[in-house]
Amino acid sequence: MIAILLSAGKGSRMYPLTANTPKCLIDIGKGKTILESQLDVLQECGITKVYIVAGYRIEQVQAKINGHNLNGMEIEVLHNPFFSTSNNIISLWLATLLIKEPCISINGDDIFKPDVINKLLQAEGDIVMTIDRKSEYDSDDMMVITKEERVVAVSKDLDRDYANGESVGIIRYSALGLKILTNLLDVMLRDESNHQQFYLQTLQKIMDSGVAVNYCEVEEDDWAEIDFHPDVTDVRNRVDYFVQQFQ
Repeated sequence: MIAILLSAGKGSRMYPLTANTPKCLIDIGKGKTILESQLDVLQECGITKVYIVAGYRIEQVQAKINGHNLNGMEIEVLHNPFFSTSNNIISLWLATLLIKEPCISINGDDIFKPDVINKLLQAEGDIVMTIDRKSEYDSDDMMVITKEERVVAVSKDLDRDYANGESVGIIRYSALGLKILTNLLDVMLRDESNHQQFYLQTLQKIMDSGVAVNYCEVEEDDWAEIDFHPDVTDVRNRVDYFVQQFQ
């Protein structure tokens, strides 16, 4: 199984931490960056090939990889030269130009426990979205609506009274699921206005076409997203929970 880390953006909401450092290299404690935590968990879960789509301060990402203990994991850094003028849909599209086999796409600002990846690997479906359930959702959550075993809607603009889950930002594709995704990305990106979309808008179009997007439900506490400064503080306070198994 291949993993794709979407780590190209500037992370401007994290300034000044990202003024001279990529967001994925923010220190989360115990000498670990977001990126290193991701790689450690993926290796623990048996992932042997990782593509990191980078852009902002890409030379720092490459240097970190060069200094990381890979233990047989193959890692390739892909350059997204459009990182400052586009959204993560471009990063995912660039990776799909190379990958034609089952894979997992992961937001570059996610940290997660091995259970998250292991549950996703065992889930059934050609396209499987990892979600959690919360008692309430805020305006920055990528909310979802699920019915039976499918996701039927995903957006930050969903009515919070109807949303019944949140996208974790980790998606698994079978070979067929990846082909469906790639074909639609190729069509969508012919329209320049779509370059500013979240890649999950592609998943919404896939759902709307009648293709099943299944979901894998994980525990809310088993992952975290680094979007704002308080998120860093929260993760550092819980760093033992996330990284102690790799020390």
